[in-house]
Amino acid sequence: MAARHRARGGRCSRGWTVLAVLLIGIAAVGVAYPLWWDHRSNVAGHSLLQRALHVPKAEPGGHPVATSCPVEPSGSVPVATSQRPGILEIPSIGLEAPVVDGLGTSVLDVAVGHDPATVWPGSQGESVLVAHDVSYFSGLPRVQPGETVIWRIGCEQVDFRVLSATVTTPGATLPTPPSGSGLALVTCWPTNALFWTPDRYVVDATRIATQPLSQPTTNPPQAIVQLNVPAPPALAAEGLTLNRSGVVVGTLAIKGSPLSSFTEGPEPLAILHIALEDYAAAAKTAAAGNQTWWSALALPGVPLPAPWTLASVTDPTLVITGTKVSSVVFTSPAATVTLSVHGKELLVAAVAAGSS
Repeated sequence: MAARHRARGGRCSRGWTVLAVLLIGIAAVGVAYPLWWDHRSNVAGHSLLQRALHVPKAEPGGHPVATSCPVEPSGSVPVATSQRPGILEIPSIGLEAPVVDGLGTSVLDVAVGHDPATVWPGSQGESVLVAHDVSYFSGLPRVQPGETVIWRIGCEQVDFRVLSATVTTPGATLPTPPSGSGLALVTCWPTNALFWTPDRYVVDATRIATQPLSQPTTNPPQAIVQLNVPAPPALAAEGLTLNRSGVVVGTLAIKGSPLSSFTEGPEPLAILHIALEDYAAAAKTAAAGNQTWWSALALPGVPLPAPWTLASVTDPTLVITGTKVSSVVFTSPAATVTLSVHGKELLVAAVAAGSS
């Protein structure tokens, strides 16, 4: 495989040619393109990570499986599959992510994707790994030249040294790695954008060492918060998903004291996906003036507010402690809406009129 490849993106680069034309036209009239994937299982990404990091104690037939790694010839790189993904680590930002072959929705919603047109990490040539912004690669801008990126699969570890980090456009040529074995990490720019963007952020690294592992590393996955939108069926029928609700999203912020394992993973988007439906439900309830719906959505004592428009760009903020979300705040020129977590439900805690 040749060592020069072209930068590709994640969520914001699907259907590149047709969508680019359509979305540029939308942007020209001042409308931001919203976050646009249907989020799959909230636990799928961590399930992949768990399967990759843990060696089973016994095979289905009851035969014991070794918990130590056999010594393999230096430089050999096992082939990753969706059943046994590799693990990408960036210690400086606390990233540990499963890597699965492919760049489709089913992969990028729950993992980092390996571009199948490129070699696997550690092989001769340039390997390209792609992830969504505001997900596994949201912290890439904090990665500095000289830092280490680690690839682990099976019983082998490959270390890379970061050479550069650049903002570029899709189709840009990636440089030839000095060692002959390189790794490019690609995501959309800016990394907090929930809308379509034409730019890509690329971290380029070169292989510096390959070593066998004495035993698989264990790092249990964290539980993901499950949240519900308490919308009555008639309200849900109004269309609360992002592609039907009309909510226009801007950029995501995370406040509080979140663990890096939370911010560098799929959890923020999983929570945001649910919170956006709750926000849309609140707006549609206010527009309908339906007190019954409002009683199901809001905390006791919170009055039914005056309607506000969803046409204004809305910026969500997640307030997180560790891996637990306490509230989600949506801010737009039309209104500021605060959702509070109570048990497994997101309830409206406050609505304040905006400046528009």
